Amino acid sequence: MTDIHGILDKQLESIINLCEDIYKHPELGYKEFNTRKKVIDVLEKACIPYRDCAYTGILSEIDSGKEGPHIALICELDAVPTLNHPYANKDDNAAHTCGHYAQIGVMLSLFVALKEANTLDKLCGKVTLVVTPAEEFCDMDYRKNLIKEGKISHPSGKQEMISLGIFDDVDIVLSCHAMGLDMEKYHAEIGAGLNGFIGKRVIFYGKAAHAGSNPAGGVNALNAANLAMSGINFLRETFKEEDAIRVHFVMSEGGQTVNTVPSRTQLEMYVRAKTVDAIFETNEKVERAIKAGAYAIGCDVEIQDTPGYFPLHQDENLTELVKEHILKYMGPEWVAQGTHGFASGDMGDISMMWPTVEIGVAGFTGTMHGVDFKTADYEQAYKVPAHYFADTIIDLLSNGGEKAYSIKERFKPVMSKENYLELLDNLNKSTIYKKETEIL
Repeated sequence: MTDIHGILDKQLESIINLCEDIYKHPELGYKEFNTRKKVIDVLEKACIPYRDCAYTGILSEIDSGKEGPHIALICELDAVPTLNHPYANKDDNAAHTCGHYAQIGVMLSLFVALKEANTLDKLCGKVTLVVTPAEEFCDMDYRKNLIKEGKISHPSGKQEMISLGIFDDVDIVLSCHAMGLDMEKYHAEIGAGLNGFIGKRVIFYGKAAHAGSNPAGGVNALNAANLAMSGINFLRETFKEEDAIRVHFVMSEGGQTVNTVPSRTQLEMYVRAKTVDAIFETNEKVERAIKAGAYAIGCDVEIQDTPGYFPLHQDENLTELVKEHILKYMGPEWVAQGTHGFASGDMGDISMMWPTVEIGVAGFTGTMHGVDFKTADYEQAYKVPAHYFADTIIDLLSNGGEKAYSIKERFKPVMSKENYLELLDNLNKSTIYKKETEIL
């Protein structure tokens, strides 16, 4: 077996250059056409076949030709809107402030090295590079139009791939992501949990009137929105700390003109929590506050729900196996374990049904989703994760895939794929409550 680690080291400079170029040319979800082309160029140069998937996604497979486990390597193409970032896209403020560009570098370099080193010749099973679009939950009007046009069926790239059956025969899922911890204190984060969430758009419908001469003739939709927000804020003392609840919102429309009683206002919000049950319980409380605000002022209200992401629950047995290999590259004092983050990602959806790890990696500076986010340490951001994932794959696919199959057998899915897709469909809804008659 050719030394995969030597090949990874030789690739480092070219992969860094590629991914730092992606950092400087960001694209939002389902718009990653140029980013996608850059990944394809690397695969074609390495003579590795690929196929299109999920609109802008890519699938590429290396097969040992022998029966064995199927490992998926996940990386993400998209950026996130970040106003005033030095490399923000002028059209939609897209910026790579979540580290996806480096994640591409880790998994793409690893995948190509597996091929060039002929690593799977002495192992079993297969490895698929799953290049996913649209992880960041944003630009929703664009995505909803794609759904209307029949180009996609779900707003998230991994939701789309799950529905297309891409993961149906996958046994193990490996991924990494820039971590939100102190990167001077830690170089890896393992076993971390993330919140799940429901996305909500709330539209209050009032009645316009002249704000100076006839305010009594109007129904003020801005007042209804303010009452709803106050109601949600008064509910916060009922949120249990162990549920890690976050409810946050912005007012995307506050009225039409100062001189007119606002006839329509709009809130965008997330309802986040650590468990599926806590998400639904909190969502019910939030909807009570929304309807109460509308009822008090005499507005109609429309609540548009969009399924967000499920909580991330990393597989304990897979985590421990990856940890063994991480510790070859750093001391245990550099590894954080068992933390919980209040953010969300669609790796959570994967983790509901497949044994999954998403290792938090260091090597960045600045604030996640902030104007100063950038790479600070190329070795930690790119090289080290690629090496310990290489060791992990060799371990999982050795001895007939014994360890991979053991992890899969001990894994207990939270839900089936069928139940998952049904739940997504049920969460995707719009409900209008009429004043006085239907709100309460």
